[in-house]
Amino acid sequence: MAYEILKSIVEAEERAGQIVKQATEDAEALKKDAQKQKDELLQQVQQQGKELTLLVAKQAEEESRVEIQNIQKDTKNACLKIREQAEQKKEEAVQAVIGRVVGAYGSR
Repeated sequence: MAYEILKSIVEAEERAGQIVKQATEDAEALKKDAQKQKDELLQQVQQQGKELTLLVAKQAEEESRVEIQNIQKDTKNACLKIREQAEQKKEEAVQAVIGRVVGAYGSR
């Protein structure tokens, strides 16, 4: 009977050792799996960050293009107004010069 008790104790210790060994292996496998998932998530986040950066840059470029077109349009309109004013002033200047020349030399 003592032999059977000792035998059951030894078997229980062996089972406990196997359980501990299996638990350790399972824990290591879970740790590796968690590390792998972490690495995959990090890669996904980095890729999403790159894509978002490209999208923001593209949007900023488009907004800049529209802004530049508006500035060019405004500048062209301002130049046309200045040209029109210059034409009007040119005519006024020509008339003033003619008036002075004719007025000073034309009535003699």
